[in-house]
Amino acid sequence: MKQELRSKATKDSILHAASECFARDGYWSTDIDDICKKADLTKGAFYYHFSTKQDLFIEMLNNWSGKVGGKLDLSGFESDDMLELLSSIPEKFSPIFEEVDRQLPIFLDLYVKAISDPGLNKVVLSTNRQFLNFFKPLIKRGIANGSLKKVDPDDAARILFSLTIGMLMQGMIDPRSSDWVQLAKKSITMLFK
Repeated sequence: MKQELRSKATKDSILHAASECFARDGYWSTDIDDICKKADLTKGAFYYHFSTKQDLFIEMLNNWSGKVGGKLDLSGFESDDMLELLSSIPEKFSPIFEEVDRQLPIFLDLYVKAISDPGLNKVVLSTNRQFLNFFKPLIKRGIANGSLKKVDPDDAARILFSLTIGMLMQGMIDPRSSDWVQLAKKSITMLFK
């Protein structure tokens, strides 16, 4: 048990150090030596947990996706009004994005790299599908009960995801130009009402 706890602590230390290095220097300018130095660990410790810097980054992406997914707990939502439910999601996301705002550019870099890297593309698409599969049943339910206008649920889920990525990018470039939560709510209303 002690070994498991030490192993988890070491892995967490690597993840934390990598997050700081990536935020400070960027993904491409950070190498494994930088991460090990920041974590005060050997390369052996790094390679025990991760085979490459990209594997480490994928773990970070999965952890971040898990945080986002955890905030999408809709169990307390009792209304059948799917427009109201979908419009409440930007507020739930806001704290997550504020928490990782320094890391968002790194995640967007990952998306760009996924265009030319088949292995990374597969991971990114899997993460994207999780979000699309979250939204599609809600959209179908809203169409069925009349709280959303009739749209193609697959297309609408892709549009919601694309709006999210686009607003994140705009928010990073010019964070004070808009109230991004309110703009997201307005976009959802425009799409579904």
